[in-house]
Amino acid sequence: MPDKIYNVLFICTGNSSRSILAEALMNSIGASKGFRAYSAGSQPRGEVHPMALRTLSDHGIPVDGLRSKSWDEFARPGAPEMDFVFTVCDQAAGEVCPVWPGQPMTAHWGMPDPAAVDGSVDAQAKAFLNTFVTVKRRIELMIALPMASLARLSLQRQIERIGTRDSSSAAMNVLILCTHNSARSVLAECMLNHWARRLGRDVRAFSAGSAPSGRVNPFALEALQKAGIDTREVRSKGWDEFTSPDAPPLSLVITVCDSAAAEPCPVFWSGSDRQPVRVHWGYPDPSNAEGGDEGKRRAFELTRQALGYRMLQLLDLIEVPELFTHAEPELVQDALARIGAS
Repeated sequence: MPDKIYNVLFICTGNSSRSILAEALMNSIGASKGFRAYSAGSQPRGEVHPMALRTLSDHGIPVDGLRSKSWDEFARPGAPEMDFVFTVCDQAAGEVCPVWPGQPMTAHWGMPDPAAVDGSVDAQAKAFLNTFVTVKRRIELMIALPMASLARLSLQRQIERIGTRDSSSAAMNVLILCTHNSARSVLAECMLNHWARRLGRDVRAFSAGSAPSGRVNPFALEALQKAGIDTREVRSKGWDEFTSPDAPPLSLVITVCDSAAAEPCPVFWSGSDRQPVRVHWGYPDPSNAEGGDEGKRRAFELTRQALGYRMLQLLDLIEVPELFTHAEPELVQDALARIGAS
């Protein structure tokens, strides 16, 4: 159970599309991190756009209880005290907001109105999907912030910065592959996410396996937990999860064990007209270490440290994400190979 609950209010003019998507997404993916979301409008339409409900339902996001309502509900005595208030459409950003109890942090996360798109049902559905992806990515960035350790001014800068990113300029996504996705790839995923959060970098790591075991090695979990890393959501999964159009667009794919490096990878979606850059950084399997349980513990801890150092090197390289979207692949490949040889 999270130590603190953060109340978040998303505001738009009509409270029928963007703010509704944000409320539902935050409650779905942010609840386990201690976030509770609400939404409202300065001039509510009184009904939620049907395409917003359809988009959420298509992605397994609960829609029960969603309604279009006025921001006056949250300015009254007895209303939930907000920690964060976000405006998600330009009209609301330019209007005078009520005085919110508790002096919450505020930021503008503006984006185009999908309900304003003319054309076929398919065109409207695409517009709502693009908005869904943008909102989801911004929320993922927010809930990854170390709320308890960031000073208020620093946190304010971070949430404002998140609002300047659309789905195409969102975090650089890195997929780390192994055969079973139970040891090395899991350690690498967690260490890259750990350092990215600590350093405030827009990088997100995932891991998967070509033949996933379905369980994460207990020694990997132990090594991560001793380093203070939350492992509650860590799981062993197949790389097929990252081949669908709904999967996060990938900029980089790293293989960390020899068997996975020798296998043909699927076609991964990069969100552009070219495949993500691929590199192999092989590591011995700590699961095969000798010396009984203590020998394995030492091997897993040393592997965690080695992967953590390499992920720091990677973050230095990709401090400018445009390197992976505009530079020649050969230049990127050469830079990654130098890290692998270090």
